[in-house]
Amino acid sequence: MYDVTPLRVLAILVFYAALLTIIRVIKPSIEPEERRTAIAIGLAWAAPVFVANYLLYRADLMSFLPWVTNFLHTFVWIGVCLTFLYLGVRTRQSMPTQIILFTTFSLIVKYAEQILFGTWDLDNFFHVFHGNGAYVMGWSLADGTYPIITLFGLRLAARWIPGLLPT
Repeated sequence: MYDVTPLRVLAILVFYAALLTIIRVIKPSIEPEERRTAIAIGLAWAAPVFVANYLLYRADLMSFLPWVTNFLHTFVWIGVCLTFLYLGVRTRQSMPTQIILFTTFSLIVKYAEQILFGTWDLDNFFHVFHGNGAYVMGWSLADGTYPIITLFGLRLAARWIPGLLPT
């Protein structure tokens, strides 16, 4: 059912790199004083989402993501690319603009992964909204909350982790 081959994995990595190139127009590099924050954001999102994707699959709320694609999606796309995006827009764009950016990038990535691997193939979102489009859009809208959750998560974590830049 899922078509995960080395060539398709390479294709998604090239696609992520292309989107990262666009994101880096906003944020060309991570400054030395931001590195601890970037690592914290990346790991705080990637590791739990990797596990959550499987648990949501087991709960019949998400389609299965093969381990390789789940790893690429969570650690490369979310952990690296979305961290760059967040650090680039968090002080330069309004929260509604950030939500639109994250939702849009998420939608683009999910459809690319669906085309390449056949993933993101469930026919409902939380058994309430029906159709694959509703499923992909529902998860993309959920991903749009990334900047809100990250903002408050950083503010909270900065109380205990020295060197984090919460804003």
